[in-house]
Amino acid sequence: MDKQGRKKLLTGSYLGMALAMFLIVYAISFPLDEGVSHGLSITGTLLYIFTFAIGAGPVTGIIIPELSGARTRSKVMGFSFTVHWICNFLVGLYFLELVKKLGVGAVYAGFGGVSFLSALFAYNFIVETKGRSLEEIEMSLSPAAPGKRE
Repeated sequence: MDKQGRKKLLTGSYLGMALAMFLIVYAISFPLDEGVSHGLSITGTLLYIFTFAIGAGPVTGIIIPELSGARTRSKVMGFSFTVHWICNFLVGLYFLELVKKLGVGAVYAGFGGVSFLSALFAYNFIVETKGRSLEEIEMSLSPAAPGKRE
């Protein structure tokens, strides 16, 4: 993370996750040969796991406290991980119901779309924190202090 930078890892991770989901959607929606479709689905699943593990998984746990002020850091972390687990619970709760109503391809396409939008958000709005102390980051994000957003 310190070599590549958080922003680059997040953006690449979300793009890889989107590509993986769309690969699975392609394998499901346009079955070429049963063996090829299964291979594409497995490749998509492994690609999703790999790209999540190198960016979206670990980086979010590091960048959230880095972008939070010292006084609010613990509350922001508590809130963000509460929201994270509530969303995980809701996905798990409604996934099969959505698959029954919309089909596997549509649900995975939705996940791919969310991942792609997350990549756009990370690219356009996440501040790079690589090589900076927490104090430097807080100063650059403070509206009262002149600082450069990267």
